[in-house]
Amino acid sequence: MNHHRRIILPIPLYMIIAIICSPHLKLAGIEFTSPKVPYQISNLSNLQTLDLASSSVVIKNTEWLSRLSSLKYLNLSYIDLSESISLLNNAVRLPSIVELHLVNCLLPNHTAKSFLSPVKNSSNSFAVLDLDSNYLPSYAIYPWLFQFNGSLTDINLSDNQLFGTIPEALGTMRNLQTLDLTNNGLEGCIPSSFSNLVSLRELRLPGNNLNQDLPSLFGYLPKRSLQVMDLYGNQISGSLPDFTKFTALKELYLGLNQLNGSFPEEFEKKSNLLILDLADNRLNGLLPDLSAFGSLLELYFERNLLNGTLAEKLAPMSNLKSLGASSNFFQGIISETHVTNLSSLVYLDLSYNSLVINISAQWSPSFQLDIISLSSCKLGDSFPGWLRTQKNFSVLDVSNTGIIDSIPSWFWESLNQGIRYLNLSSNQIHGTVPDLMSGNLPIIDMSSNNFTGYIPLFPLDTVTLMLNDNMFSGSISSLCNLTILSHLDLSKNKLSGKLPDCWKNFDRMTILNLEFNEFTGSIPDSIGALVYVSMMSMRSNSLTGELPLSLNNCTSLRLLDLGENQLAGKIPEWFGESLSTLVVLSLPSNQFNETLPTNLCSLDRLQILDLSLNKISGNIPKCLENISGMTARSPDSTIEYNAIGLERTRLTYRARYVFKALLQWKGRQSEYQKTLGLVVSIDLSSNKLSGEIPSEITSLLALVALNLSRNSLTGPIPQDIGQLRRLDFLDLSRNDLLQSFDVSSYAGNPTLCGVPLPNRCLGDDEPRSSKDKDVTEEEFDDNLINKDFYVSIVVGFAIGFWGLCGSLILKDSWRHAYFRLFDTVRDRILVTMETSFARIQRRTSLK
Repeated sequence: MNHHRRIILPIPLYMIIAIICSPHLKLAGIEFTSPKVPYQISNLSNLQTLDLASSSVVIKNTEWLSRLSSLKYLNLSYIDLSESISLLNNAVRLPSIVELHLVNCLLPNHTAKSFLSPVKNSSNSFAVLDLDSNYLPSYAIYPWLFQFNGSLTDINLSDNQLFGTIPEALGTMRNLQTLDLTNNGLEGCIPSSFSNLVSLRELRLPGNNLNQDLPSLFGYLPKRSLQVMDLYGNQISGSLPDFTKFTALKELYLGLNQLNGSFPEEFEKKSNLLILDLADNRLNGLLPDLSAFGSLLELYFERNLLNGTLAEKLAPMSNLKSLGASSNFFQGIISETHVTNLSSLVYLDLSYNSLVINISAQWSPSFQLDIISLSSCKLGDSFPGWLRTQKNFSVLDVSNTGIIDSIPSWFWESLNQGIRYLNLSSNQIHGTVPDLMSGNLPIIDMSSNNFTGYIPLFPLDTVTLMLNDNMFSGSISSLCNLTILSHLDLSKNKLSGKLPDCWKNFDRMTILNLEFNEFTGSIPDSIGALVYVSMMSMRSNSLTGELPLSLNNCTSLRLLDLGENQLAGKIPEWFGESLSTLVVLSLPSNQFNETLPTNLCSLDRLQILDLSLNKISGNIPKCLENISGMTARSPDSTIEYNAIGLERTRLTYRARYVFKALLQWKGRQSEYQKTLGLVVSIDLSSNKLSGEIPSEITSLLALVALNLSRNSLTGPIPQDIGQLRRLDFLDLSRNDLLQSFDVSSYAGNPTLCGVPLPNRCLGDDEPRSSKDKDVTEEEFDDNLINKDFYVSIVVGFAIGFWGLCGSLILKDSWRHAYFRLFDTVRDRILVTMETSFARIQRRTSLK
């Protein structure tokens, strides 16, 4: 019975009596009318199986256990046993007990102390112990455990608090068949004593910090008995040895380690391996001949450094169901002849390789795929016609595959009810998208294409919708019914009209990106319903009015970008109180006015503050020094939101949304995404700020950029500004700070720019915003005398010179007439000069 399903069921006396003769009692998931264990159970002396997992009972007194002398199997998993101090030791004293399952029972409150005392009269038949997810400490569990080293065959201590090295004593449990120590803090090496575990069939150690060399680790493990070896997610290094020496091995998980080098040149024996996971390592070189692995069902080597061709290696693995080869350096052509033999294939991930998928549109493969991931492979210009034969896929990713076609109607019509992810992004697909209302499509990514037309209707269960970088137009009111939408990116389209006032429907929204569209009107009040939104950008629209008061309900915001609109009013006081999680606040190129609220200083996580190109007046607040996000550098290069991945698959599409922001940097507007987390910037330029630059600003030691230009600031530059050693860009120009200095004051600094120096600063010749149409007289003069001005002088002089001289050289009559004119003018000038000179002499002589 499902452990998480509850059935309300009273247990009357007559039912208990009816099952007295039965040796097995399975009541897992039952919600009893009374929280106590029914007292009749303690009278069932012949009971061999008792399963109360996930039931509603509360166990405090465990004396009733001692009367179940025939009990072999006891399962109390998912029951709160924090007050059952003696249950564990009483259970192992039962004379017939074989299996004890106590998963997630909150044992650590009391059990650590009871473990320290030895257990007397324990059962010799005790073989299976499952204490998964109880957070038990290693110092307590190990001594207690080793009392049963002669009988235990199966041990599960996963998700506890086991730290340090694996004890050698585990290797003395010669009857051990299964050992599961998943997700603990184990480190170091596997003990050499493990070679004595000749009966060991399953060894599961994923999610630890083991750092052993793989060849030596393999040397300590039994070669004939081991069937499952799970070392996923450790720090195991070294090259990949020949694992066919483990003759019984069925499953080998070595993913997410630090393996390097190449595959063995050859394998010694044919293998019965069914699952091989080598993903997320640094294996390089060519794939070897895989004919020794004809039994393989699942093969994964994603995110390595493997190269060469892949197609020829697939032929021997006719039983293969899952192939994960993404993010390597494979190249070459894969045609239908290479995969025809893979009739059982259901999972295919070849993405992020240099592969050409050359499959005929008319080909009808023998397999029916569930997962199809071909991102960044080359599929050709046309939409792949062979997909018409795939009726059961739940994931399709053909992003960045070179398609320049429209989507055929049969594709939209054939989308099955089980599809969970569709990625058509980063192609040149054109045409319109029909209504998909009847489908079942939680994650949709059609970004970076040439889709046109109105936004269609999408399935009601859509969670992620990425339509950015297309040419969709019209209103977005058709989305108002998508009530479980979490991620919505409609940026860089031609969408217009007013924003719909239906945001109260999106109470799960975490990402909202509407930037670079043509929306008008004010921001609706219902935007405040987005209480979980982490990123909100409406940059570069034509929004007007003041910021709605309801925005203060968006208390999870980390990035807010409303730049390049026509928003007005005062920057709200409640920013600092309500939006305390903000990391990026970008409101440039608007009409905000009045003074800066001092509550901005309460945004202690803020790393980027851009209020440039507004009409803000008053002084710069001294309390900026309180913004701790600007005093120490962030350890993360990105600012991101971890989103929903794909359950039941190895794929993590849109598992995170990496924030990006546009910033003015050294006079140019640049987009930051992969390094946004490292940028610490204040831009208050092009406002009406006055007063002195507060010395407290020099406490923001993580500042990389500070732009206070084009204001009316006065007074001295803070003396300690030199302690901002990370500062890469400082612009204080166009204020009243430096212009009164003599040019000689700046001698020895040839790269300084701005008045009164002759060097102009970058950006003086360029408008700060794509929407700025108003240019001041000063900026007009700067833009007039630029490089194009000097080029026009040179071009004009050349045309004038050769226009005159060329005509004189080519036409004799013009040349003679010109020189006659020149002689006449010369003679007249000489005559005039002689006459004037004679007159001067006469006047002088008369005097």
